[in-house]
Amino acid sequence: MNQDKSKILVVDDNQDIRQLVSHILDADGFHVFSADDGENARAILQNNRVDLILLDVMMPGTSGIELLSEIRTGALKSHREVPVIMITAMAGTDDIDKALAIGADSYIVKPFRGALIREKVRAILELPQSEI
Repeated sequence: MNQDKSKILVVDDNQDIRQLVSHILDADGFHVFSADDGENARAILQNNRVDLILLDVMMPGTSGIELLSEIRTGALKSHREVPVIMITAMAGTDDIDKALAIGADSYIVKPFRGALIREKVRAILELPQSEI
C-alpha cells in the first residue's frame, strides 16, 4: 500500500491528542481525517474510504467500543475490514481484551510516544518501518 494514498481517521474527543496524532501522521505523508466524537466519525466514514482508524475508547455520546462494534457488525459494516487501533487511557487487561474481542487490531495506551504511533500504523498498513 502506498502511504501517500493511505487515509487515516483519528477519532478522539481530546483536541490535543487529535492534533498530536494528526501531526505525526501528516508528517509521515498520510492523508488524515479527524473527528471529535462518534457522530462526526460516522459522517466521515459514510462519505470517505479510509485505510485505518485510530479510535479513542472513552468519548461522550458514542464510546469507541460502541463505534468499533458498529464498524464490525452494525451500521458502518461497509468499513468492516478497515483496521482499527484503539488509543485510550484504559490500560486494564479486561479493557484491552474487550476491544480485541470486538475486533480491534491493536491497542495503544495513553500516554504514548509518537514513535509508537508510527510503528503501529506502519505495521498494520504493512509499510516498511522508517527510521524514527
